[in-house]
Amino acid sequence: MHHYGEILKRTIFTYVKNHHTTDDLFQEVLILIYRKWDQFHGQSQLKTWAIRIAINRCKDYLRSPLHRIKIVKDQWLDKKDPQHLEETVIQKEQWDEIAKAILSLPIKYREVMILTFQQNMSQKEIADVTDTPLSTVKTRMQRARQMLKKQVNEGELTLE
Repeated sequence: MHHYGEILKRTIFTYVKNHHTTDDLFQEVLILIYRKWDQFHGQSQLKTWAIRIAINRCKDYLRSPLHRIKIVKDQWLDKKDPQHLEETVIQKEQWDEIAKAILSLPIKYREVMILTFQQNMSQKEIADVTDTPLSTVKTRMQRARQMLKKQVNEGELTLE
């Protein structure tokens, strides 16, 4: 947890985009890592193995009915709770434009951008973590860059 906790939390946040859900999933991931510790045979780096567990848990969560119910509940709360709305606005102001643009990308492109730039992973490591062919990772990275460049050209994103 001391070595990779922050990396795992950031990875989880890129999927769920909610601080409270990130904390909950982070706890679950730590428990999963502890329970599956005997399954780690050193075939990959510990960091890669742990991130893969986190990504798989996030994908499971996003497919779950619980996630869909939470989205509806959060939308309802945003309309009802002015303090929650104010906190949301403040959080959004803290993000810089590039982070917003990356987070607006579809998940498969966002994933490679975050793992590359935030986690400093090589394309090979990303392929291992996401269980995706290396050529697919390279293609996704290229397409993500094209999408970001398009946002710059259309004026949605300004790089100053």
